[in-house]
Amino acid sequence: MKEAFDSIVGNHGLRRRLGDDLINGTLAHAYILAGPHGSGKHSIALQFAAALACEARQKDGIPLPCRTCSTCRKILSGKSPDVILIQKDGQSVKIEQIRALKTDVFTYPNDLEDKIYVIEDADTMTEAAQNAFLLTLEEPPAFVRFLLLCERPERLLETVRSRAPILRTSILSNQQVGDYLRANNETAATLCRTKPSEFEEILTLAAGSIGRALELCDEKERAPILKGRHLASEFIELVLKKDHVSLVPFLLALPQKRDELLPILHNAQSALRDLVSLKTANEAPLVFYTDREKAEELAFLGSRAALYAISDKLSHTVDCISRNVGIRLALTALLSKL
Repeated sequence: MKEAFDSIVGNHGLRRRLGDDLINGTLAHAYILAGPHGSGKHSIALQFAAALACEARQKDGIPLPCRTCSTCRKILSGKSPDVILIQKDGQSVKIEQIRALKTDVFTYPNDLEDKIYVIEDADTMTEAAQNAFLLTLEEPPAFVRFLLLCERPERLLETVRSRAPILRTSILSNQQVGDYLRANNETAATLCRTKPSEFEEILTLAAGSIGRALELCDEKERAPILKGRHLASEFIELVLKKDHVSLVPFLLALPQKRDELLPILHNAQSALRDLVSLKTANEAPLVFYTDREKAEELAFLGSRAALYAISDKLSHTVDCISRNVGIRLALTALLSKL
C-alpha cells in the first residue's frame, strides 16, 4: 500500500484522510485546515499540492509525495505558478483579493494538471469576501482545488464551512517537536547538544508547535522570552523561601513598562499552577517548569493553601497593572502582602 504524507509529523488522522482521498480518487475540491499558529498548516498544504502533482504518484513503494522529482521540489520550494498563495492584506483577506481569485480560477494551469489556491488566515476574510467567494467555492472549474488555512474555523460563515470538510492539525508532543528540530534544524541540533536546558525550554514554550519552535531557535526571538521566564522562576523561589531581604530589590528592579512586566507575572502565574498541580498529583503534566525535580522541591516549600494565597495576590496585582494602576505602587502593594 502506498504511504502518503510520511514526512508530516504526527497528525495521523489528517494524513490518513488526505492520503485515502488522494489514493482512492475521492478528493474534495476544497479543504479547511484548522489549527493553531505554527501547527504545520502551510507545510501540509504544500505537501498536499506536491502529492497531487508528484511525478511518481503512480509508482508503488515510493512515498507520496516523493519530494525528489522536479515537480515536488518546485512546489515544496514555493516556486510553482500553479500553487497560488493568498495572504491577508493588513488585518484581513479582503473582497478585492477574492474578486481577483474569482477571475484567475478560469485560467488553465501553467505546468500542472491542477491549480491549488492556498488561502492563509482564511478566518480573517471579511464577511463580504466570504460571500463573494461562496459560488466559486461551491462550483469551481474541475482543475481547481482550494485549501483554506485558519486558526478559528468558527469565524468562517456556516455557508463556507458546509462546502469543505474541516481537517484539524493536532498538538504534537515535546518529543515529536524535539525529534523534528534535531533532524531538520542545525541551530536547534547544536543548541540541544550545548545548552540542553535551553533547548527544553524552547520545547515547552512551543507548546506542540513546530513552527513556533523554529521561531524560538532564533536567539533574538528567544532571549527576551527566556529572560522573562527566569525572572518569574526566581520570583516564585524567593517568595516560597521567604527571602524578603532579596525579594524587595528584586521586585523593585523588575521592568517598569507594562508590556515587559506583564509577561513575567503571567509566567509566574503559570509556575504557581504547576506547583499546585504537583500538590495534587506527582505525575501532573507541567506547563512552565522543564525541571520536574526542581518544581517538586519548590512545591514542597508551601502548602496548597499557601500556593493558592500567593496566586490570588499575584492575580490581583496583574489585574491592577492591566487597569493602568502605577506599576511601582502595585508591586509595593504586592510586596506588603507576601
